[in-house]
Amino acid sequence: MTSKLRQVGHLTILLDDDGLATAARLAGRALYLTHDRGPLRTQLQGATLTERPAVSDLFAHVSTDAIIKANPDCYYYDDRLGDLLLRSLGNGGYVEAREIRQGGFGLILAGEGWGEGSSREVAARALLIAGIGAVFAPSIAPIHRQNLINNGMLPITDPALAWRMADGETIAFDELLEGFDATSRRILRRGGLFPFMQARSEGREPDEAITTPARAMTLAEKIMARRMKTRFGAVRPGDTGFLEVDAAFSHDYTTAPAAAAAEAALGRPVRVQRPGTVHSFPDHLTLASRLPGIDAEALAGIADLRTSQRALAERTGMHWHATPQGTPTGICHTVIREQVALPGQVIVGTDSHTCSAGALNCLAYGVGNSEIAAVWEWNVLGVRVPRTVRVRLEGRLPAACTAKDVMLHLAGIGKASGIFTGRVIEFGGSGLETLMFDEQAVLANMAVECNALTAVCEPTLAMIDHLAIRRQIAPEDARALCLRPDPEAEYERAMTVDLGAIQTLVARPGHPGNGVPLKQVLGTPLDLAYGGSCTAGDLGSIAMYAEIFSGRRVRIPTYVQYGSQLVQQQARQAGYHDVLVAAGVTVIDEPGCGACISAGPGGPRAGQVAISATNRNMPGRMGDGDVYLANPRVLAASAVAGCIAEP
Repeated sequence: MTSKLRQVGHLTILLDDDGLATAARLAGRALYLTHDRGPLRTQLQGATLTERPAVSDLFAHVSTDAIIKANPDCYYYDDRLGDLLLRSLGNGGYVEAREIRQGGFGLILAGEGWGEGSSREVAARALLIAGIGAVFAPSIAPIHRQNLINNGMLPITDPALAWRMADGETIAFDELLEGFDATSRRILRRGGLFPFMQARSEGREPDEAITTPARAMTLAEKIMARRMKTRFGAVRPGDTGFLEVDAAFSHDYTTAPAAAAAEAALGRPVRVQRPGTVHSFPDHLTLASRLPGIDAEALAGIADLRTSQRALAERTGMHWHATPQGTPTGICHTVIREQVALPGQVIVGTDSHTCSAGALNCLAYGVGNSEIAAVWEWNVLGVRVPRTVRVRLEGRLPAACTAKDVMLHLAGIGKASGIFTGRVIEFGGSGLETLMFDEQAVLANMAVECNALTAVCEPTLAMIDHLAIRRQIAPEDARALCLRPDPEAEYERAMTVDLGAIQTLVARPGHPGNGVPLKQVLGTPLDLAYGGSCTAGDLGSIAMYAEIFSGRRVRIPTYVQYGSQLVQQQARQAGYHDVLVAAGVTVIDEPGCGACISAGPGGPRAGQVAISATNRNMPGRMGDGDVYLANPRVLAASAVAGCIAEP
């Protein structure tokens, strides 16, 4: 047996003479993340459980907001992250600061849906710094899974393998990586993304052309085939290679940590190969300093993130999307959709809602910090061609329903079945044509709430009109850019959604997949309402708020935040802004993510209940209180009534 070793937290990796991983064994303890506080506290206090818990006894749907709290823990990208791990689990009270790190744990075992929600790589970094080298869950959200791999950590979905690792067995890498795509195997054997990409640039990890014969393809497959090295111009699910990127972006949570990680790994300042295609946005934390109770340490963290971000943009020449005063021009993926993305392109960003650009018939999805830094350096991503689920929309939505209700419906299916996990959702059908473009963008935006990798929409007349009016692209030129799936394309599954049968839904606190018919929660008392961010800060949503608010007054504190400066200008020109103000709404003129990421007014404090038209209501996401998700019309009606109400 080789004596060469690599430590990944409290996980020991055995290496061959070339420094490639051959096997792994747990050097620390296994932590079973049980719902029951008793067994969990027993482990955290140093004892070992006498009986192994069943998978059904483990915490399911642990989001990245629970792994590392949005506010203020995500303001850090240094050693402090390891102390803060999982302190938001179950809305707090299960794990205290430093307990996991001090417990010597190297493996965490959890239930379904580990790592759902935000793409933030600090969730993976926090695990690693706390000593965790491997994570078991029956399913792991695709972006978080990739973040684990990029940091050299092992994502495990086979319970038998997890039990063997927990018992201290040395397990061959060939067995641990069974079912992984070829690129992920190569990354993990090298110890992470940066060592792998450096070896690739030196010719030690050669590229090979994909040899899939010409075949009928889905939308995502067609786009990827154009941007990957292929022999016959085709790809199929499972093919691996390197995907060229047309545009990439990062924001104030992620830019400085991405640069710091790259520079530590590469031993030099990070470079940007194609600065004209790279964008940087100070959008997530622009209002965080106004939060009640924010302390000096958090403010210092925010200042560091934003100062370092701007300095990197100035040094490298990437686009800096802010006014001279530092005010953002809009939410990153909203502005990308408004100004940058085009049909047929590949767009990546350090935000899980990058997928909202999929409404423009392009492949757009969220990546972690390591991957965005790799795009800066090499303009490619190592990828595996994903499977596609076809969702055909038919009919027309009832008057009280919006695209938000469609996505809450699909999120419920996804949570219950996992059929969208890691897949591309391809939207099409005659029903798609009935939706205005802003509503099509909601479909794409919330694909990640179904645990999908992304969504891509077939071209529609509304999309062509959007490009013609907002981007000044001639309709015939816009159509020439568009792609459609081949009629004989193969899908993992196909489903039809009758829009006329969609109900008005409200997602109960805890998960977007907790949708129930509106009538089941009517009358629920509310403390505040928030409409805005990327899912509901578009002009279409603002028009819905104004429709309900016209001639009425809100009874609870109500906030509306524009998604971009363009939306703000359009709302003022259309008179919507004045309607909101007259109704007593606090209109947040500065566009950004705000309360949606617990970094601005509108999020509930402990003991409060809010209603939101945003996309997520996982514990800790918008604050320490409870959040119901609803469409913009229901939100406005509820703000007027002071309780959940019908529009």
